[in-house]
Amino acid sequence: MKVVIGAELRPTVVESGELTSLSVERAEGVTETDVDAALRGAGAGTAAEGYAWLSVAWLRGEGPSDDPQWTEAFGKMIAYAASKGWTDSQQDSVRAHLS
Repeated sequence: MKVVIGAELRPTVVESGELTSLSVERAEGVTETDVDAALRGAGAGTAAEGYAWLSVAWLRGEGPSDDPQWTEAFGKMIAYAASKGWTDSQQDSVRAHLS
């Protein structure tokens, strides 16, 4: 799963079916501060120090949540992230690399 922050500074989920990785990619010229503002503005999370902390609820809402197989796989992705320490304690946010 990938979140893209383009020049318009709106976070967009692409590759929502790819649930073995999670990243945030930004367009050329988009700063980490821009990414943080875009994520906050969309209720999608925050960004700092080379990482994004993405709202699990926002990510879930951006995927095909009417697909039970996707919902199950998404839950497994978050559980795996939690097992590695990549979520907050309530599993409301998940860490993603920012590139």
